[in-house]
Amino acid sequence: MKNIIRIHSGDAAVIKSDDWVIAEDVHDTPDPHDVFPMAVWLARVEQGEEVTPAVWIGVNDDPMELQSVIDKLSFIGVFFEDFKDGRGYSTAYLLRKRLNYQGDLRAFGDVLRDQLSLMRQCGFDSFAIKEGKDPYDAMKGLKGLSVTYSSSVSQPNPLYKRVRR
Repeated sequence: MKNIIRIHSGDAAVIKSDDWVIAEDVHDTPDPHDVFPMAVWLARVEQGEEVTPAVWIGVNDDPMELQSVIDKLSFIGVFFEDFKDGRGYSTAYLLRKRLNYQGDLRAFGDVLRDQLSLMRQCGFDSFAIKEGKDPYDAMKGLKGLSVTYSSSVSQPNPLYKRVRR
């Protein structure tokens, strides 16, 4: 993947090299860095095949299907088909809060600067910025609002619990 921004220990950086490759077609000899669609990955696991610890979730996939294998994954990509589609935000929240996923959670597809702050609040810690967009400029979108009211994955306490009286 290209144009990758990763958050590590609270700091964001543009990543120059990233080995993960979104595999859209199914092939018999997967590369160790292939990230298969969730349905393909689950089918390979069920058949006892060797798989990479990486999967990508499409807009119509149910992330709860990963519940029994979530501890085997170190990378999950969430595909945003269109920046106006909010299902990827819900997917990220479910993965982090209900399934307690601790690995790298990456947004990819139609990912733009204006979305990054909210994506971060939902639990994403890496982002593949849309081709043709400057990832250094997009990093500015991580700042977002200086204060948010509601709780989120990145800020579990709502504002009223953070304010000292």
